[in-house]
Amino acid sequence: MGDCLLLTSPLRALKQEFPGFRVSVLVDPAFSACFDGNPDVDEIIVTGEKKYQTVGRLLIRRFHTIVNLHGGPTSLSYSCAAWGRRIGVEGYQYGRMYSALIPRPKASLHTVEATMDLFRHLGLRDEKPPNLHYARHQDEANWVGKTLRDRPYVVIHPATQMETKRWSAEGFASVGNMLAEAGLLTVLTSGPGEEAIVGETAKDLPESVILFGLTMPQLAELIRGARLYVGNDSGPMHLAAAVGTPTLAVWGSSDSGRWRPWGVAHRIVQNPFDC
Repeated sequence: MGDCLLLTSPLRALKQEFPGFRVSVLVDPAFSACFDGNPDVDEIIVTGEKKYQTVGRLLIRRFHTIVNLHGGPTSLSYSCAAWGRRIGVEGYQYGRMYSALIPRPKASLHTVEATMDLFRHLGLRDEKPPNLHYARHQDEANWVGKTLRDRPYVVIHPATQMETKRWSAEGFASVGNMLAEAGLLTVLTSGPGEEAIVGETAKDLPESVILFGLTMPQLAELIRGARLYVGNDSGPMHLAAAVGTPTLAVWGSSDSGRWRPWGVAHRIVQNPFDC
């Protein structure tokens, strides 16, 4: 989810400079909604349940250029299935299978800046990466207003898939209680399978509202309407950046230099350890 949302910045730069380009994005079903309504994406190609289904779908497709931003064997097989000039990055497996290899960006760059650097080798001249983008969904925004009765609120997303990136439930609850003293309602959210973490947080946060099972547009509009988003390094953190909501990110084992919120007011809380 985070990778897809971070791609929206370089794609916007590409379409602003080359509005005649037709851009197609190949993405897994779980994250296709990251590009829903995005004016910079002309086509969303969703992968099939089986690899051969995706390969079969691509065999009849022709593109001027196919850019592989992943580098693994599955993405290479998809790149080879369609007709077109294949572009990879130096160090990719089976580099000889590509038409050209672009120099690998510096490891110190933010992910958005690294992708922009790759696109510059393809002709992009824009030096400043735009903000992330997630299209507004008005029906979902109306649903949020009715559900929360237009009360001022913050969103706390205490879960993330990797345990080493996750702050304690007690810690998030203490932040929620402090914000409640300022008159803000706390709304707790989670991804599939992360409900227990929200339950642990809610035990010490009795005035909170819990919203499970949200679609990505619903979650986006919920976060867009919030005064603040609080969470770990996760996909919803990048969704908060994409909708322009100020963000407090509690950082664990990942690299905040590469993955911090992009293009939005934010603060990072991180212990100074090497990882």
